[in-house]
Amino acid sequence: MEFKAIVQQPLTEADWALTLQAALQALARLGGGATTRVAVLPVGQTTLVEVQGLWPARLTLDGQKVAAPGLAPTVELWETPRAGQPVDKVLRKLIAAYVATLRDPAQLPATLAADWPRVRAVANHLLALQAVCHRLRLEPERTLTVTLYGPVAAETAAVLARAGLPLTVRPMMTPWPQAFTADAIGPIVLGAPKATSWAGPEQRAAATARARALRPHRYPKPSHPAFARREAPLVLAHDAPRDYTVFDLEFSSGNAREGWFITEIGALKVRQGRMAQAFNTFVKIPAGCHLNLQSQRMTALDARLLNRYGQTPEAALAAFLGFVGDDELLGFSVRGGDLAVLRRQFALFPQAGRVLDVAKLAEAVGPMPGMPEVSLSKYRVYLGLNAVMAHGALYDALTTHALYAYLQGHPVDPAAAVAGVNRLMKEEETR
Repeated sequence: MEFKAIVQQPLTEADWALTLQAALQALARLGGGATTRVAVLPVGQTTLVEVQGLWPARLTLDGQKVAAPGLAPTVELWETPRAGQPVDKVLRKLIAAYVATLRDPAQLPATLAADWPRVRAVANHLLALQAVCHRLRLEPERTLTVTLYGPVAAETAAVLARAGLPLTVRPMMTPWPQAFTADAIGPIVLGAPKATSWAGPEQRAAATARARALRPHRYPKPSHPAFARREAPLVLAHDAPRDYTVFDLEFSSGNAREGWFITEIGALKVRQGRMAQAFNTFVKIPAGCHLNLQSQRMTALDARLLNRYGQTPEAALAAFLGFVGDDELLGFSVRGGDLAVLRRQFALFPQAGRVLDVAKLAEAVGPMPGMPEVSLSKYRVYLGLNAVMAHGALYDALTTHALYAYLQGHPVDPAAAVAGVNRLMKEEETR
């Protein structure tokens, strides 16, 4: 049976495991792997899928033959695949689940830090096999190009060339050891219910303690404010400043009745790469607005805390703009979030070239954790900050600063960075 027929064969209720294993073996042969290293194993109430044979035991990188990394976790199928669906749909999901783990250093053991190029090469090889399966489903006249980030083995390029798929290779930043965990990889679970990331008691206690300790301060009115009350097209900065203020806003994004308004502002003033001053304030809920339930669950900020310890929106905004002064502002993915809420609540628009989006910088240099999408929570883990820092606008600003420092080739030590922020806040409380 030809390759296309094997990988597109419909699954049956009785023989789906055998059909899936045959398709995996066909994919292993196509990619130069070992058919004996792929298997579908029913175990109790679940099914384990071994995929180690999908890539060659040795890869050619930069003209040198190197051993593939020792990656042997299984993929656990949470549910039995639906009868009647083509097997390649399950194949692509298996590959996607496996690659999602391989491309994120936070999912990999620290022992693999030095082997990252080979790990990335394996992930790219799997993505190439996934692209070949996808190409078989397209009409002949449809074009498909494949973009891979980081090291690509010669064997991977050959698979794509045989399938007639043009390949584009883009660079990816080298992860640093802080990104890796100390745990072993796997098992990878496919189809399990996603866990929520609501704020827990510790985060609520930290937010309350922070709010109680804050003291409002007056700052001089800036001679060149970063925002103006006149509508203007968004023009982001493109330089790489060493002196700047990095900021983050927490806000409630509700429906028309609830409103869209800022609940917390955090900012750090940075001079020549060093944190020099911190700013943090909570903001009272505007009259007639209601705090969105999802916002409360995510940030641990409730109406009682905000209205007891927060400043009025106008006072909080004035303090923030005074703290920023004439600095350039750094934020993360600002267009649809922070800048949008400032526009909606205060009719404020950033001055041209005054705001630099660090998320755009991360996208431009290639995915750092190995994923094209960007997420501040992902970068927090990747930069080693997740285990040592609290949550909130100020600490999200710290994550943005740490990401920017890393992109500039000057990564910060996570524990020292958090200690520095806490010290600056203590200085603000006693000022």
